[in-house]
Amino acid sequence: MAQPKPLFIPWLKARIDSGLFPGVGWTDPGRTEFSVPWKHALRQDSSSTDILIFKAWAEVSGNGQAQGDPSVWKRNFRSTLRAKKFVMVTNNSKENANPIKVFRWPKPSSSPSTASPPVESQEEEELSTPVQEENQQDPFIFLDQNVETILLQEDNIYLASTINDEDLQDCLMALNIHPSDTAAVPEELPQPVEDLACAGWRAPQLSPMATGGEAAAAEGRPTAAVAPVGAGGEGQHQPVAEQFMHSLSQTWVDDAFKTQFRVSVFYRGVKVSENLVDNEAGFRLVYSPEMRMGEVDRESGLTLMTLPTPPVTFDSGQNRLTQQVLDSLGAGVDVGVSGPVVYSHRHGNARAFWSRCKFDRGREPQQVAKMAPQALFRFQDFVGGIQEFIAGGKCPSCCLYICLGEEWPDRKPWEKKLVMVEVVFTSLEFLRMMAEDGGASSLQSVELQMSLTEMMEVG
Repeated sequence: MAQPKPLFIPWLKARIDSGLFPGVGWTDPGRTEFSVPWKHALRQDSSSTDILIFKAWAEVSGNGQAQGDPSVWKRNFRSTLRAKKFVMVTNNSKENANPIKVFRWPKPSSSPSTASPPVESQEEEELSTPVQEENQQDPFIFLDQNVETILLQEDNIYLASTINDEDLQDCLMALNIHPSDTAAVPEELPQPVEDLACAGWRAPQLSPMATGGEAAAAEGRPTAAVAPVGAGGEGQHQPVAEQFMHSLSQTWVDDAFKTQFRVSVFYRGVKVSENLVDNEAGFRLVYSPEMRMGEVDRESGLTLMTLPTPPVTFDSGQNRLTQQVLDSLGAGVDVGVSGPVVYSHRHGNARAFWSRCKFDRGREPQQVAKMAPQALFRFQDFVGGIQEFIAGGKCPSCCLYICLGEEWPDRKPWEKKLVMVEVVFTSLEFLRMMAEDGGASSLQSVELQMSLTEMMEVG
């Protein structure tokens, strides 16, 4: 006969007291707060010991399959803590050295020193019900009429769920937005984050792929070709509009758009690589682990950027499907510049979809063309966006997002996609940051307006 589900609070107290779960223990003499290891499954230092407490509760609460999904165990454990009014007081889950969360015991009736065990509420029964996984079947593979392309259907890959606080915190980490040491992590995603994501907010520790630009990359700014006017002491006291015009002139040379590209690769919402492409012609996304990073294709003049080998995760289905998408890239996907236009062209079998915003809420997926190069971004679009910003609107986007192997945007979180690539145009990123830091009013000069109008008329 199966044993009944234990009461969570006395069960948890006994597990903390036992000292048998690494990283789980009291953090204060009064035993009112305790720590729990809280690592993302894709961290290189993650191990099976990090999930022991989640697995233990899953085994006694009705979800005890040893081959279950650890992310589901963690989600159920967190839901039970919330249902029983535990309060998270410290969130160090993103730290490298000791990623933990610290929770405060509910009080007063359910304090660990209470003699009589509390009565479990119906709320816990509802919120801690294990999340059931869908049947783990292979995704449907949709082929074009020429039987050359592959599209993975997401609904048959992942759990049916919406964004939770863990997904949002991972997103914040990817965007390099961290709460202060004394501030609590917000339960809901702040509205400005979307704007920052669409703007291609800077991330640290760039890895230049070609010679030149190392110093600029380390500081998170463009290289000398598009550096700020006052970078070397010259023009430090120039008005913002004049500095903006100077930088803009270095971005638009001989009726051509000049920039470098900061390329970040995400596997299921986790950043696995970030590189700076120092090639104004652009780059080609390929999958060739043996290739030396930064080689240039002689025919197209594009830098060949190989996607990284996927790390091994607990989800064997995700591992297999990600590898399937990468293997289907074939000759790859181009992102190049021609005059004022940033174009893309798909050569391989894996379909690709694009947007100018990571959090695009559109219904219609936008597919990268295979028959011929397709314009995805025009320099005039950015110039027009700056004009709108001066008039009181929002700053324009300075990046592209490409999803490989799955339809997107499709009203589903980008973090759930197998392979996502973020492309930031570094020269436009600098111009955008200059405009935002100076404010719209600082750009209201006749000379700048005339310059912007002339650029809008080109091409």
